[in-house]
Amino acid sequence: MMTDAGNIQDLVVRIQGEFLETPGLALRPDDATRRFGVDRIVCEAVLTALVDANVLTQDSRGAYVRFFPRGFSHAA
Repeated sequence: MMTDAGNIQDLVVRIQGEFLETPGLALRPDDATRRFGVDRIVCEAVLTALVDANVLTQDSRGAYVRFFPRGFSHAA
């Protein structure tokens, strides 16, 4: 289990990187927990922090997705 601040910082960077590298990535909390290999409480805390930082948002299904400001086109 991750409890040390350095590990949490590494996890934040890792999760943020996954979403930034894969704009279409959409993960529900259980999927994110499995994908990142951490317990649900830690995973949800990191995801919430990334929502608060406007890196991620939650869609209508409750999945975490990359946040794109209004008017921003992310189509390739």
